[in-house]
Amino acid sequence: MLSCARHDRTPGRLPLTLALVLAACGGASDPAKGAKADAKDAKADAKTEVIDTKRNDATSLDKAVQALDLSGPVPPEASAVFFTVDGALIPIGCYDSAKKKLEGGKDCLGLVKAGDEVYLRSNSVEKLDKAGAPKSSMCQPGEDKPTSIGIPSVDSGETFDYAVFPKSMGKLINRVDPETYSEKGRVASEDEKKALTELVKPDAELQINQSVSFDVDGDGQADKLFSVYVVNPKDSEKLSYSGVLLQRGNAPGKWVPLLESRNDTETYTVRAFIDLDGDKSQEVWVNAVLTDGGGGDRIFKLKDGGADPLAKWSCGI
Repeated sequence: MLSCARHDRTPGRLPLTLALVLAACGGASDPAKGAKADAKDAKADAKTEVIDTKRNDATSLDKAVQALDLSGPVPPEASAVFFTVDGALIPIGCYDSAKKKLEGGKDCLGLVKAGDEVYLRSNSVEKLDKAGAPKSSMCQPGEDKPTSIGIPSVDSGETFDYAVFPKSMGKLINRVDPETYSEKGRVASEDEKKALTELVKPDAELQINQSVSFDVDGDGQADKLFSVYVVNPKDSEKLSYSGVLLQRGNAPGKWVPLLESRNDTETYTVRAFIDLDGDKSQEVWVNAVLTDGGGGDRIFKLKDGGADPLAKWSCGI
């Protein structure tokens, strides 16, 4: 194989083989052809230079986007708090690393101090901000002892879906695709509908509100969650059943209720999964919407045969 390595040029006539090598590597070329090539390259460079001078670095779309710094410890080495956001940060679930325990609500407030860095997220925006003083949320006006936390970005009118402390937890939130509770995503096979109907025993047709597939227990198999409801056959403005039902990937066909309601007011949506205590099993964030327009949030710890809530529903529902 011929190599384009450097050769020392000594006076005298070059051997034919070496001359061919130099020609292939760009050396010993025709001076006239070389001049034309150089002129062509110079013209191309000049053209590129003209285009570059028209760019506005301040508005260029190829400007590098700086990712947020989400470094730091996570559970079980560190405590963590998960918040929903409604005019303030509402703690609905937390892990206390000193107690090695999952908690919720006001029991989480002592884990976050004023000035601690918090990660906030909406569908299109993520941000870091500093926690402020205790504050009442929009859905808890007139509280004598606020059970939520203020934060400057929310105080100034910005809106977010959730927040977590420490900021390092931001990379561990598994948000549910909104399509799972869209008309396109509300699907179930005939076998699934039959199994759910046998479990719920509805007094009217079972309706699918959401269908989610996610590995909640970390065994490598996708588990499935359905949010379902039944319209009261005696009053179309009410519900006779609503719930979230879970099928483990390692137990196909077996469904267990994560939560259920027969009070004719609530429908549920699974919003995200998060491992709050670092045990490789995901906790489940569920949002409830009432028929009168109200709502609230809750985090559930999964267990064999169902789930346990970490606290009461937020916003007093």
